[in-house]
Order: sequence, then C-alpha cells, then structure tokens
Amino acid sequence: MSSSAAIRLQIETTLANRVPAALTLKIKQAPELFATGIVEVDAVLDGGIPRGCITEVAGAPSTGKTSFGLSAIAAITQSGAACAWVDVSDTLSPESAAAAGVELKRLLWLRTSAERRQKITNKPWARLEQALKATDLLLQAGGFGAIVLDMSDVLPEHTMRIPLATCYRFRLAAEQARTALIFLSQAPCAHSCAALALRCEPASIRPFSINGETALFEHQQYTVIRERNRNESSVFLQKKPPMRVAWHAETPWSRVR
Repeated sequence: MSSSAAIRLQIETTLANRVPAALTLKIKQAPELFATGIVEVDAVLDGGIPRGCITEVAGAPSTGKTSFGLSAIAAITQSGAACAWVDVSDTLSPESAAAAGVELKRLLWLRTSAERRQKITNKPWARLEQALKATDLLLQAGGFGAIVLDMSDVLPEHTMRIPLATCYRFRLAAEQARTALIFLSQAPCAHSCAALALRCEPASIRPFSINGETALFEHQQYTVIRERNRNESSVFLQKKPPMRVAWHAETPWSRVR
C-alpha cells in the first residue's frame, strides 16, 4: 500500500464515527422535474424544470419569457399543485393566464397595491425590493409547487443589483420547500445560484388569413437556448453544450377559427 493510500485509510478510520465517508465523492441525486407543457422544450430539458431549484429564464422583451412561465404554471396547477406569481410591474393578465391553461384557483397573484404603486412608480428598485421580500416570505411559508418572480419589465441595471446573498438564500429556501423558483428577467441575475439557465430569443411569425381578409398572427414563434443545466444525477457527467429549440405560443383566436 502506498503512503498516500495509507494516510487516507488512517484518516477515514479516525473520522468514521464522526464523518462517515469523509473522502468519498457524493453522487448528486437528480431532482424531481416539472413539465413545462412545451413538448419541444421538455425534450431538451430531459423532462422539465427542476423542483427545489432556481430556473432562470432571461431574454429581451417579447421573446417568450412570460409565455414560457405561463405554460409551466399551467402544467403545474393542472397537476393539482398551488403556485404563486410575484408581479413586479403589475403586468400579468389573468385572462391571458386562463387562456394559457392556468388554474386560477390554484394561483396566488402578488402585485403592488394601487396606493403603494403610486408612491414607487418611478422607483424601480423599490418595486423590485418589495417583490424580493414577498418572494422570500412565500419560500419560507412553503406549500407552493412553483413561484414565478416576474422581473420581465425591470431593466437589467436594476436586476443586476440583486445581492448574491439573496439569490443564495432563495436557492436554499427553494430546496428546503421543494419549490421550483422561476426568475423571468431581461438579463441573467441569479448568478451561479441558478441550476437551470435558459435564454429566450424571438423567431419567425406565421400569419394566416381567411378569404383574402387581413392576416392575423396564428402563433408567435420563439427560440429557447439551454445555456446551463446542473441537474445531472452524477458529478461525473460532462457539462452539456448549449442547445437551441424552437417552440410557439398559439393565439386564443386561432383556436376558434
């Protein structure tokens, strides 16, 4: 036996009662996944977004972040789990959420009160700070399958001010509560705390018309790039390269034509 092997054996024997397998690599267990309801995206994500982790969805305005979030929440609420949507800029449309399949009776919608909104309209960081506190309280309360922190209309200069300590606390709280925490933002801001990082981009739009009438949008085409996925079941698996997938959000009027 080599000297290094002898030293390791001695250390493990000494620490066996206090720190079992002190020098043994820990195999990470794959988290439970929530399907997003988007077949193309779920195929790239090997099943969906991770429960008990932070998923970050970043992209410029009108690139499908909200549509992605609504689809995921729809799938989760339809499975019977309760969800929450923390609306920083008060932009969520309940009608659009219902049209996307969200079970509104299982969705807690948090937004700034009208009186409070008048006081902080021109203070984006104040609105964001209030939303962060609300998200923290929801995570600590537990009981939610997923929580969406919708920062889609907040400029990156403000979301980048979110402290790393806050993201780290959110990551631990989400793991403890077994909640899928979804960030919607224009630029990545969860730092290394996001287990899954997605980037949204626009794609082509296909119109349709009837009898030569004015064309309408049949659906909006989007592209999602999986940039980081730390949900592998083993630390020995190599990091997968970024993957791109196209998907579309159907418009309500195209369903009834």
